[in-house]
Amino acid sequence: MLVTASVVSVLCFVSVWLFVTPQLVSSGVIEPGPFFELMVVLPMPIGLGAALVGAATGVIVLVRRTAQVRVPPLLMTLGQLTTVVLAVAIVLWALEFGSTGWELTALPVSLMLGQVLVALGLATDVVRRRRRVREQGALGG
Repeated sequence: MLVTASVVSVLCFVSVWLFVTPQLVSSGVIEPGPFFELMVVLPMPIGLGAALVGAATGVIVLVRRTAQVRVPPLLMTLGQLTTVVLAVAIVLWALEFGSTGWELTALPVSLMLGQVLVALGLATDVVRRRRRVREQGALGG
């Protein structure tokens, strides 16, 4: 469940970065364009929901494996927790401090930052699984 939620949230993270990066590189300003809703607005609630599921699942996985904590689940859990904490902080900032509500436009930042750790955890997990398969193939053949 942790890996599945992490894959979904990272795909949403990639979508947001694919929209934002070219604009930041070319002009330094992010402006809504024709794909803004599809690449940023739609992936945000999906990614945050997946991050919430991933954070809860990751905590359970880490608590159950207290004797042997592996790096990939730890990275994925920390990334999901970071995403959720940043999102909650942005929402509280927008609602509690006499603001205009425009602060909610910073909500994609929680996904953009927190999911970096999740992506590293997924990549580490894939590398470890491939090594394990190669070692088993070498021993069996």
